[in-house]
Amino acid sequence: MTMVFSEEINTLKSFDIGPGNCLLDEWVRINTKERFDKNGELANAGKTNYLILNQAIDNFENIKKNDKLSFDVKDFNLNFVRGLSLEDGLSTLTDFTASIIYQSIIGAVNFNENKKSRILVCGGGRKNLSLVDRIKKKLPENIKLELIDDYKINGDFVESQAFAYLAIRSYRKLPISFPKTTNVKEPCEGGVLIKNY
Repeated sequence: MTMVFSEEINTLKSFDIGPGNCLLDEWVRINTKERFDKNGELANAGKTNYLILNQAIDNFENIKKNDKLSFDVKDFNLNFVRGLSLEDGLSTLTDFTASIIYQSIIGAVNFNENKKSRILVCGGGRKNLSLVDRIKKKLPENIKLELIDDYKINGDFVESQAFAYLAIRSYRKLPISFPKTTNVKEPCEGGVLIKNY
């Protein structure tokens, strides 16, 4: 799941915070013939194991101390929920993912209780109603979490549109990497134009 915050392009902040739905989907695929937890219904039927959840959050916090800007799904595994039932594992994983996303939002918006912020959710994670609801419950009242679809934008295509946008910027020799997106020292261009005919 990628978080992007910007008031203007030169202050663009973007980073991958980790698994999004990936851990949840993997748990479902290992334990059932299904591919995902539709609307988070199985997670809602389970009980979160808070002892396991808190240990997993502590372990993640220790990884974050390395000043890593982005996290990949490969930075996570399902070991901490092994032995739990399908539903309890999903509930625990959903709370784990919600906690990571919540912490990233609070850190990225430089939380100020007097400042209102709006976070738009896109991609497959927005379809997991249990995950979205758990994130919303953690957030303070002045931070509003909304689905990008509410703005008549198809949340399934935002990532592909973002890559198209980067391709156009690259073609026009405009910066596509910024200090708070990829840790570059200053905004820079990227990409190579290849003619394929």
